[in-house]
Amino acid sequence: MSMLEVKDLHVSYGAIKAVQGISFKLEEGETVALIGSNGAGKSTTLRTISGLEKAKSGSIVFQGHELTKLKPHQIVELGIAHVPEGRRVFARMSVDENLRMGANVVQDKAKVKAELERVYEIFPRLKEREKQLAGTLSGGEQQMLALGRALMTNGSLLMLDEPSMGLAPIIVEDIFRIIRQINESGTSILLIEQNAFLALTTASHAYVLETGRITMEGPSAELLADERVKAAYLGA
Repeated sequence: MSMLEVKDLHVSYGAIKAVQGISFKLEEGETVALIGSNGAGKSTTLRTISGLEKAKSGSIVFQGHELTKLKPHQIVELGIAHVPEGRRVFARMSVDENLRMGANVVQDKAKVKAELERVYEIFPRLKEREKQLAGTLSGGEQQMLALGRALMTNGSLLMLDEPSMGLAPIIVEDIFRIIRQINESGTSILLIEQNAFLALTTASHAYVLETGRITMEGPSAELLADERVKAAYLGA
């Protein structure tokens, strides 16, 4: 059984059909990318998996649990962490306080301490700024904080919505090196990324979304070489 399986998912905003019967899966330990232009339904898909949007029909099964009837906090407790587009850190709280907010579903204090140490190990820059207010951090540091806060939930699946958005290329390189490192340490990743080249060189498998439907899927290396993908998303 796949770690995450989405089947015939439909999501609407009033009369607008944002997601129209998509199906995809993610295996444990894998990084899967959803690529497509703005308005294709990528963010809506992630928001529906994490319970922030309600599915009109279809099913989302995570490690044997049907998610469509659950509340967002119950989904986090099952082990899914969502880093939304635009980072959304708590600007008036310190780096350390932001990270601890991520651990509010973890009851074991020793686990929280161990997770905090792990996050500071992955992001030494956050350790240097642990007492600094999150609102005073650079864009790249805020993205690191958003990633770190999601890791504090101690989840097994990390969903990332546009982690490179608004960041300088050198910072993006850094963020994606860390994303690969997080995946190599055993966390599965579902990635949405506007930069299709970055997405396809990070993920092992990818799905192309166009106006709420999956139009192509396959191993990332195959999609990278596909002329249609090159023309539409890789500027070739």
